[in-house]
Amino acid sequence: MKPFHLVMLLYLLVPSSCLPKRKDQASLQWSICDTDPEAVLAKLGHVARDPDKLDPITYYDAYPPRYTPNGLMFRTKVRGGQEISVVKVQLATEEGKPRVPDHAELCRWDHYGDDITFVCKRQAPVNGTHLWSAEQRQFAEEIQNDVAWENLVGYGLYSNPKWKKLRIEGYEAVLDDVTVQSLHLMELEVKVHRAEEDRVYQSITDHLSARGVVLCARQESKTMRLFRAMGHLATPDEL
Repeated sequence: MKPFHLVMLLYLLVPSSCLPKRKDQASLQWSICDTDPEAVLAKLGHVARDPDKLDPITYYDAYPPRYTPNGLMFRTKVRGGQEISVVKVQLATEEGKPRVPDHAELCRWDHYGDDITFVCKRQAPVNGTHLWSAEQRQFAEEIQNDVAWENLVGYGLYSNPKWKKLRIEGYEAVLDDVTVQSLHLMELEVKVHRAEEDRVYQSITDHLSARGVVLCARQESKTMRLFRAMGHLATPDEL
């Protein structure tokens, strides 16, 4: 049997819960408070160009938001012409070891400034007006069993251009920008093995500072920044 066919056979036979979930991968992320993505690209030595991807995004939460601040996130994206929904959860860890939910598809470590969390997600194609699949509901309710699905409201649709394959300190980076009217919620992401996490995070942070890239005083996800900017989570002087 050819190696490719053997791998595919094993994939079909092994339960999904036994497959690797990238637990050793860290997503290093920097919240950027510069004026616009063109300014960031210029500071990083890249000529302004059209984005590589345009995936509009809508965030979902109660009104006012109650799930995102507690680590449970809902969103829909348009990817390759197909609308998909995503449920993400931040998980508590015991002695550095997280408990992975049964219905998780992909898990990894998220690193924003001094805040490092373990995040798992489940995604599905949107089926008409049914945004969330049964598996996604089970996944979310493993973490929080009182989700009021009928009360989730959309924040968006927002433009979300992405610039890929940017090289920073020898690592491939992605710059994306959720645009909310005149507000640019920019973020730079680099994925590395956890063994490199601290060293690479400090190295790239120093590089960005030396280049004059404006890092936000509060390093956190674009969703949290959006809700703060809308006045749902904090007073303006806390931004």
